[in-house]
Amino acid sequence: MDVRAPALRFERILCYAARFAAQLSQNIWLAALFLTAGTGAKPALDLSSLFIAMLLPSVVLGLPGGAIADRLGPGRGYAVGALLRLLPVAAGIWWLDGGTSAWVLAFLYSTGSQIFTPAELALVRPLQEARVGRVHSTLAALQYAGQATGMLVLAPALYFLGGPTAMVVGATVGLSLLFLLTLVLAVRVAPVARQFAAASTRAALSFRETLRFFGREPLARYAIVALGVKMVVSKGIVVALPFYLERDLGLGWEAIAYLFIPGIAGVLAGLWWCSNVLTLGRAHEVLRLSLLGLVASLAALAALDYGITAVAQYSHIPPIARLEASMNTTFAVAVPVAFLLGASLSGLLIAGRVALTETAPPGQHGRVFAVQLTLTETAISLPLLALGLGTTYAGARITLAGLALLVACCLALAESDRARSTFGRRSATLEPGAAPSAGA
Repeated sequence: MDVRAPALRFERILCYAARFAAQLSQNIWLAALFLTAGTGAKPALDLSSLFIAMLLPSVVLGLPGGAIADRLGPGRGYAVGALLRLLPVAAGIWWLDGGTSAWVLAFLYSTGSQIFTPAELALVRPLQEARVGRVHSTLAALQYAGQATGMLVLAPALYFLGGPTAMVVGATVGLSLLFLLTLVLAVRVAPVARQFAAASTRAALSFRETLRFFGREPLARYAIVALGVKMVVSKGIVVALPFYLERDLGLGWEAIAYLFIPGIAGVLAGLWWCSNVLTLGRAHEVLRLSLLGLVASLAALAALDYGITAVAQYSHIPPIARLEASMNTTFAVAVPVAFLLGASLSGLLIAGRVALTETAPPGQHGRVFAVQLTLTETAISLPLLALGLGTTYAGARITLAGLALLVACCLALAESDRARSTFGRRSATLEPGAAPSAGA
């Protein structure tokens, strides 16, 4: 049992409120940026510049950001990151007036996120060391709730009230509240979080021990692969979904709700299960089953309905043939598959983060998550480009089949690495002549 859990209950509530405020404000801010960049004189150039400005700090500054978060400690790093996010948004009230200002402000905001995000993830273990799965699951649920509220409710409402300027003002208010929450949280968790900070500036800036950690910990490497796969698949589904609805299901955009509802139900079910059951001992099992779930769901979206149609037509059983002819087989397959897809993505996200949180050495959580985030952002660029081209020229089914093959290859790679590491550890523990006797 976590003896600190009752004492830190209020601190966890503060952290949950901060996560919701952060995601809500961020999505209002992003909506304002995309609206400003997309309505300028050169919308295509401005939007592409905006995407690059948001991605570049993750690749270039992610590792230094994680080092700073470790040196400050998770509480203070969280507050510093929140302040660095607030400043460019507040400046945008007066300066956001075109594509150039949009990508400059987006770059500055993303730079602050390189400290904010690893510090927030590093804060999980000090808050509730024995049940990190519950904290990660709650944070993920609040992230989705904040994104939906910010993008679908508050951003449109603020736009109709006062255009992009009102949206930026709303984001500034939300980020100001976030900064106050992180300040209070940093003060209250300081006694506990101190042990999770790097001992010195030199130790915080060194990644040698962090790389050694990934070198000796197969579960951490497995988690990085799984979180990268989760990112590619979730973004790939967004790219392929419009084509899948129109060309394969023969339905309009209004049908997206029929897939989103079971998908969201799957996400919530996965988060609930992880919150109540997931531990470090089960993390590898959940990662493996979630990857298998992704392979099965993506392959089903790509081809399972063809198999069902063939069985119905060649079975020569009149009731089955009439039932298949009277229904949209592709849609009938897509609905339950959407649930499995959502549950698998949740399992990958929470199990991957639990694995990294539980196995990372004290004082290195910021750098461990910074390595994961940097590798993920860097590795997904080429697959996402291939997904866009493949969906456009080959169709959604080919894209989904390619995703299924990619996930299967990553699963085989991660499992072989874990098996090799486990065998190597067992071999290293057996000294010459120390093997147990047959009767032992």
